[in-house]
Amino acid sequence: MNERLGFYTFPIKLSFVDYIEVTLSFGEEVFSEILEAELAEIDFESFVNEKKTLKAYIPDDKFERQALDNILASYSESITNTSILKIEHTNWNAVWESSYEPVLIDDHIYVKAPFHEDHPSAKTTITLEPNMSFGTGHHPTTHMMIKELSMINLSEQRLCDFGCGSGVLSIYASINGATGVGIEIDEHAAEAARTNLQNNSIKNFDIITGDISKLGEAKFDVIAANINRNVIEESIEQFKSVLNTGSRLLCAGFLNADAQGLSEKLIAAGFSIIRKDQKDGWTMLSTQLNK
Repeated sequence: MNERLGFYTFPIKLSFVDYIEVTLSFGEEVFSEILEAELAEIDFESFVNEKKTLKAYIPDDKFERQALDNILASYSESITNTSILKIEHTNWNAVWESSYEPVLIDDHIYVKAPFHEDHPSAKTTITLEPNMSFGTGHHPTTHMMIKELSMINLSEQRLCDFGCGSGVLSIYASINGATGVGIEIDEHAAEAARTNLQNNSIKNFDIITGDISKLGEAKFDVIAANINRNVIEESIEQFKSVLNTGSRLLCAGFLNADAQGLSEKLIAAGFSIIRKDQKDGWTMLSTQLNK
């Protein structure tokens, strides 16, 4: 399992390798987030979820048909068709761009690609290159994180975007007055984040390639960690070391079923839960460090 991905944060790879596209068709609209999570456990990195279709993507060298069949066996009554297609790396961006749609968050935050028109009423517009970096605004976890950040006064705050993917949270925070860094363990995703920051004229955030140890003795007012439960739990003490008392830690990237266990660990570590948000089976925890 990819350390950065865990099982929830989905796509971070770019188009430098060949991919396998698995298309699953269903007889009716289904709640597919659990299936996505199971597929992510066997190294699927990206998902395009439509009404009756789920497309899942995995690097060609990681694809194992038997592992896929083992997972799909539990969904055999719901799946009406399965197709598997190899996508050459030279065509990958075109495939992703054809699937990428802009997203409007809370009626005022618009996340789009360079080839989309601006939204007429959006107060904040973020432009991302649709190159498979996680954090397009479509997934519920990214949506909830942006929504929570919109409820915090970020002016003159220093923020760490932990596992930054596309850099969308760094961009939003900067637009709203924050400075800081984004950390991304995958070098290709980190480079994509740098490109996105540049394309949005963001100059007061840096993207660091590596893990949380790269922060050194830096201090932050807010950490936004949209990763997964395991990585969040493993990083709690390191989060505390770079946060001041009263600082905020926002966590997402885990299913509702994991929220209670993570909440207990955060409380035991000295955080208080300020707010919990849930969307389509996923949870976001907004916390504050007490000690």
